[in-house]
Amino acid sequence: MTAKEVRDLGYVKWKDPYAWMESMRGKRWEALLHTEKAHYNALLAQPYVHRLNVQMEKEIKAAHQYLSLEPFKIGGGTIDIFLIPSSRFMWKWSWLPRSAEKPAYDVDVQGNIVWYVTSNEDKKYKNQLICEDSTGKRIWSKSAVSSQLAIIDDLCYFIKVVEYFRTVELCVCDAQTGKEERVIYREPDKERDLFLYKTANKTLYLQSQDPVSNHLYRVKDLDVIPLYKNSMFQMPLGESMFSSNCVYTRNKVDEPWIPHGKPIENWILPAEEIQWMNLATGQVLTIHEGAQTIWHCAERRRPAILFKIKAGLIDPNIWTKWENSLIQSFHIKCPFDIPHIIHIINNKIVRNPIPVDIKIKHPLAFPLLDVKRFHVASVDGIMVPYVVIKQKGVIPKAQILYVYGAYGDTTPIDWPYQNWYPLLIRHWAIVFAFVRGGGDVDAAWAEAARREHRHVSINDFESVIRAAQHKLHLGPDKTVLYGRSAGGLPVGAIVSRYPDGQLVGAAYTEVPYVDVLRTSSNPDLPLTIGEYKEFGNPREILSQFKELLEVSPVNTVPSDGAPGVFVMSHVGLLDKQVYAYESFKWIQRLRGLEHGVNDSSDPKGKYVTFERHEAHTYDIKHLPRFRSMDLAILEAWVEKKLR
Repeated sequence: MTAKEVRDLGYVKWKDPYAWMESMRGKRWEALLHTEKAHYNALLAQPYVHRLNVQMEKEIKAAHQYLSLEPFKIGGGTIDIFLIPSSRFMWKWSWLPRSAEKPAYDVDVQGNIVWYVTSNEDKKYKNQLICEDSTGKRIWSKSAVSSQLAIIDDLCYFIKVVEYFRTVELCVCDAQTGKEERVIYREPDKERDLFLYKTANKTLYLQSQDPVSNHLYRVKDLDVIPLYKNSMFQMPLGESMFSSNCVYTRNKVDEPWIPHGKPIENWILPAEEIQWMNLATGQVLTIHEGAQTIWHCAERRRPAILFKIKAGLIDPNIWTKWENSLIQSFHIKCPFDIPHIIHIINNKIVRNPIPVDIKIKHPLAFPLLDVKRFHVASVDGIMVPYVVIKQKGVIPKAQILYVYGAYGDTTPIDWPYQNWYPLLIRHWAIVFAFVRGGGDVDAAWAEAARREHRHVSINDFESVIRAAQHKLHLGPDKTVLYGRSAGGLPVGAIVSRYPDGQLVGAAYTEVPYVDVLRTSSNPDLPLTIGEYKEFGNPREILSQFKELLEVSPVNTVPSDGAPGVFVMSHVGLLDKQVYAYESFKWIQRLRGLEHGVNDSSDPKGKYVTFERHEAHTYDIKHLPRFRSMDLAILEAWVEKKLR
């Protein structure tokens, strides 16, 4: 098959009876929305499900009270930052009440002036850079920017975007007025993204990156200076007191980091995968199989462990090194305690008591959790780790298996009660599969399941499913798969492999990436070109076309669908990262419908619902309501009370 034939098959001349859905407008589309919402609402209206839904929403809201008890402090203590279960955080001036919080992706402050990037709620994906004073008076603003900014002296640095996500230009303007804007770097490669790294001693770096390589630049005034051109990856720490650019570089994904500059050229690093470093304090954050550790590193000394969790999330205050503070704070979200902040001062751990002005309206007593890590051999013999979380002393009645496995991102165990409280107290087990493609082990682990090797993460996931069922003595009728976004690919692929329910009885997805072959074949979609090195370019490369054809859930569903698996998908109609039509197309095929039109009043155990005003991630205010609806349906399914 020639490249031209691949291109024609992949996009231009590929006859797809469901292609009309991609317009996502018109009477036909609205009729489909109406039909699918009616099917889903019929489940919610069942008395048992309705009672569960009401109770679970209360439970999730009560658990969420514990997510932001103490803020990070920046700007010499003038700004409070509250982390929330979202891609954004909330910030306010420290002397103002919590009601004055504002959402942001990034923030910088000088005196009584603050700069922050937020999104326009009326126009999803339209980020704004705003400069305002401590009274809330807006001084200037700019639109169509990325989620990052940096203020150095009188200059404001930010990145312009086009087509929602493509970062194309590093710009600079007068920080006080927003005027004198100019472009100081333009990225010519459409497959690469631009990121700012704010490091020690107000040292700013620009990185142009794709999943398999980075290009690093030092940003100084109006100059953008390339560094370490022959390396594949770089981790900049900042300019040291010796006037050195302190940067770690790596030539291959499976090789160790190489230090450059004093004093790090004599540091001894931990053997685990490094996620974050602070030049001033010598603290290093690592991950291995989901376990995270904070180390202290110094010249010619073995690294010392300061703090460790065997599962969960350690989130550093990323502004500390930018502001040259010697007190480093970390937000801890793990299964063993409610979320809290620790401070490390001179390598000593300090945990503040909960502030007296914090009031918990509906206190909860969280039962202790049992957390165990296991390993199972995948098809090729590689040992794949997974973590099982359940209440102590409880024999689980069902399990939900969480998978992601893409972009080198870590699997978000976090504080399990924030997402899974209603299931944990009803004696479910939550299983997290650390499949290849994700970032739970190291960079080589992530690279092992990209492009022609997407099937690897699916094989890993199947092995974990079988092992967890054996460990917990739970069969397919008590096994639910969960995948969000790119995690929808391995979930959907497993459903296609075992459509009669031989392995799993149910699959639950949110904004799932399931029409992978067609999406990766369409360069007109916002993310496609930038993800060629992650999912492949099936229009040009035959082996990548063949791989996606064999794993893409929409393309691998048998002609009669998946009659033995209960499937539920929840999407946002404003999503431009994974378009909603993918789920609608997938659900139609899972029902065994061949012509792209749902003529049947019987959903056949396959449901897709939507939120008109939500995008790729739920608004934090709405999350408890949406999640409780889905979990109530799953609980009823497991209890065999769902009609």
